[in-house]
Amino acid sequence: MTKSHQWCFVLRSKILLALILGGTFQIALAQEHVWAPNFSVGLSIPEISAEDQNGILRTFDDLKGEKGLLFMLSRSFDW
Repeated sequence: MTKSHQWCFVLRSKILLALILGGTFQIALAQEHVWAPNFSVGLSIPEISAEDQNGILRTFDDLKGEKGLLFMLSRSFDW
């Protein structure tokens, strides 16, 4: 490699490194979006109940066991 090729390679490497670090810095400064401001993590859920496939009314307490229950809600953008 000639000196001019080495110089171009070093310059390109430094520019690429600056772009990568700049992008990483922007991601680090991004604020976390709060999807449900009125329903934060750790908040108790309201009392809910629904009929199961056999028509028996079930509550959240009926469904959770000793280790709890994983309860997920999927919120669409149509709300």
